[in-house]
Amino acid sequence: MSKIKILVVEDESIVAKDIQNTLIRLGYDVPATASNALSAYQKLEDIQPDLVFLDIKLKGEIDGIQIAEKIKNSYDIPVIFLTSFVDKATLDRAKVTEPYGYIVKPFNESDLQTTVEMALYKFEKDKETKYSKERYENALLNLDEAIFILDINFDITFLNPKAENLAGYGNDSAMGKDLFSLIKIESETGEPVSKELFTERIKNDKISDLKNANATFPHDQSTMKSDITFSPVRDEKDVLIGYALVLRQPGKASSSEATAPIGEQMESIVIQNSFFVKKGSMLVKVFLENINWIQAMDNYVIIQ
Repeated sequence: MSKIKILVVEDESIVAKDIQNTLIRLGYDVPATASNALSAYQKLEDIQPDLVFLDIKLKGEIDGIQIAEKIKNSYDIPVIFLTSFVDKATLDRAKVTEPYGYIVKPFNESDLQTTVEMALYKFEKDKETKYSKERYENALLNLDEAIFILDINFDITFLNPKAENLAGYGNDSAMGKDLFSLIKIESETGEPVSKELFTERIKNDKISDLKNANATFPHDQSTMKSDITFSPVRDEKDVLIGYALVLRQPGKASSSEATAPIGEQMESIVIQNSFFVKKGSMLVKVFLENINWIQAMDNYVIIQ
């Protein structure tokens, strides 16, 4: 296994050499240091590091924060800031670049190792989350079903892109609106479908299917024939926290797993022995059985 390669950008040569020697002693590869932006940019290209130590208050026209911005925009590399005393305005600028850690000068060996390992760990997890988010978003974009996620009062908490197109609302504008203000549903025989009917139908059955229903969307008065699946959403204690409503064209196979009915597929949304961690606009599901430990660290919570 190759060593982690680190670039140190620090204009105080004694400090730079100290950090370099300490990191090498800890088992990392530190092939170069840089003292200014021009040198840093060149060495980023030359050595392609896995991580960058970067002094916030680098001397010169371009400071460490500006270099961090370029790294964030042009390279997929985590940055750890080196700091001494930093005023609030500078710190606010630094936070925007989303560094993976801070080392306060003077530092000790254990500070360096802990910060490096946590930064690399969090960076890998962020990459996994980004990949999962992209796959999740691509899957939602390509679903033929319209998915409406509701709270226990039948207010909208989520629409997938198909549902947004049909309802005439984006997720943000639909949030908190009553389902039946976005869609009117009638059974095949013309019977209006209400909250009460839906909740009555799932009292004994976990999932309720409504075939050949008429779904009308008030925003443009369009109507479409739909097979509708209505399912409860429960938390890890089996407490009802909302509902999932799925519409698809009658007779059309689900675009998800063909071997499972759409209602069973929606069970993947149910929070069974798990919880969600928010990452940007994405909710990442974490199963309790997969957790080895949880550690609180200032503004972070590390979940192994």
